[in-house]
Amino acid sequence: MKKIFAILTLFISFTNSAFADKPDAGDLAPDFTISQLDGINFKLSDYKGKKSVYLVFWNTWCGYCLKKVPKLKQTQKTLSDDIVIIAVNTTKEDSIEEINQFIKKFDVNYPIAFDYGEKVTDLYNVWGTPTEFIIDINGVVRYRDDVPEKLEDYLAEWNTIEKLYSGFITAYENMFAFFHGAVRHSANETAG
Repeated sequence: MKKIFAILTLFISFTNSAFADKPDAGDLAPDFTISQLDGINFKLSDYKGKKSVYLVFWNTWCGYCLKKVPKLKQTQKTLSDDIVIIAVNTTKEDSIEEINQFIKKFDVNYPIAFDYGEKVTDLYNVWGTPTEFIIDINGVVRYRDDVPEKLEDYLAEWNTIEKLYSGFITAYENMFAFFHGAVRHSANETAG
């Protein structure tokens, strides 16, 4: 029984590190759901296996964030079939009214969400804006900041389903089933 406990502890530790709330390049991106200002729910995992995601954390008062607006607008206009944008306002010193004024002033054409309670901001360990992530079709973070200027040069790579990652998920599921079966078998032996 001690061996099973040790294996389960290792498994839980592995699970926690695989889905850590501090994602960097190469990490699986933590799933989240957030309501966009247009009322539509954005769920990251909805795009897994479909297309990559450009996740941007920003604020209306952030000068560097303003410099990203033309790139985001152009990306939404020309690449939206290949990559989805979600711009998450961290809510630090911002309000819905200020965001609506920002949208109107800059003629924003991409989806924006207001992170009530900073749940997604905290999940992604964001402490400054802008903070950008490229999450590929496999749900893996490809970039945490330093996002390439010409996204179109990388989209084929980002939108390729990797057998390595699907194999990892299958191995993870199989390992879970194995441990679940081992615990059940051990419990049956103890009861019998």
